[in-house]
Amino acid sequence: MNRVIKSAVLYISLFLVACGGSSNTEQQPTTNSPAAPVLPEITTPATSVVYQLTFTRSWQNSNFPTNFPNNSHFSPVVGLTHSQPNALFELGALASQGVINMAETGSKTALKNEISTIQNEGGSNYLIDEGGISGNATSVTMTFEASQTFSLLTLVSMVAPSPDWFVAVNSLPLFNNNTWLQNQTIQLKVYDAGSDSGRHFSSANLATTPPEKITLLTSERADSDFDLGVHFTTNAHIGFIEITLLE
Repeated sequence: MNRVIKSAVLYISLFLVACGGSSNTEQQPTTNSPAAPVLPEITTPATSVVYQLTFTRSWQNSNFPTNFPNNSHFSPVVGLTHSQPNALFELGALASQGVINMAETGSKTALKNEISTIQNEGGSNYLIDEGGISGNATSVTMTFEASQTFSLLTLVSMVAPSPDWFVAVNSLPLFNNNTWLQNQTIQLKVYDAGSDSGRHFSSANLATTPPEKITLLTSERADSDFDLGVHFTTNAHIGFIEITLLE
């Protein structure tokens, strides 16, 4: 009789274990779904923007003393935003009549007409036409617009008085790698337009025949202080331009 009871007890125990009847069973681990990744916010650059430009003079008798003129100044600034490089002039090429007039006399009429032609042909959308630095002034500030299509900046100003010398920014890229230029300072070099053979700042008119190509100005030491557009010993520049993105 005892053998029967023991067998029954063993059978009931095995049945409870198989059915999970034990009060000491382990809980199965739960699996959580992974969180969705947080994607960075994608910002689209503006189609068009506005820049502030400040043109500052550093040309003084103290740093460019040779034949320094009493009435030194910079002519009105003329320029444009455009799509193709060298839209207004090119180093190593002949100057247009508009560039020659600007470099010799500070006149901007012919140059503005040339810019109008570029605009009519679809190569530019904004004319820069601002004052220069005259008298005792040390700088001039202006604003201009640029777009992704017309994102190169060119501007010029006569070094005055001079035979045919000028400062310039040529085809500066404002929009690159899908990003607008935020801020940049450009040191200005002096160019020779190749149209006048005068040797120092206050030389009388002396037309160069035939005209020569545009170069960075290098002068005889007795005439002025320039070598490849900067001071021949100190590498000083006669001015600089600072460009800052406004919107």
